[in-house]
Amino acid sequence: MSPEHLQALRAGEPWAVSAFYADHAPMVLGWCIRMGGPHLDPEDAAHAVFETALGRLSSFRGEAKLSTWLYAITRRVLANLRRRAALRRFIGLDRVPEASDPHDTHHELERLRERRAVQHTLERLPDTSREVLVLCDLEERSAPVVAEMLEIPVGTVYSRLHKARRLFKAAALREGLVVREGQVLKLVEGGQP
Repeated sequence: MSPEHLQALRAGEPWAVSAFYADHAPMVLGWCIRMGGPHLDPEDAAHAVFETALGRLSSFRGEAKLSTWLYAITRRVLANLRRRAALRRFIGLDRVPEASDPHDTHHELERLRERRAVQHTLERLPDTSREVLVLCDLEERSAPVVAEMLEIPVGTVYSRLHKARRLFKAAALREGLVVREGQVLKLVEGGQP
């Protein structure tokens, strides 16, 4: 982002805000879908991320990539939203009914159930495991890029990823998911395994 664009964004210029959102919304929404879990509305979460980011533009010094800064904000926003959602479920305010539409085919319903099971499996992983699994395996980012985003050494990314894949596979098998090398995660994105 150019210094002029950043200055216009900090000033709240409508064109700059629109461009900022258009450039980064797909990436942020993807993070919210993959790391938010089945109990969060990803669009609401992405909105909260942009609201927070726009309110904290003065803290962006430009030393890191804008995507790294946005990821850090997304991470914190999702952690807060997940805590609130867990509390709502605990006290019974957030009952999620099973999806059932009589017009859906059996195949589509089965895929939705599998996708939900994958999201539940991801949700059960520790945050450090879930985020490296999502960033490396789902988003296909390189370990050095993920290391920069998470502000950790590259070796730590590799060790967390190895552990995350093991944890995910074990949890997925407990959920009754068929685990084929790298394919079960595609269900989270809505793609075909």
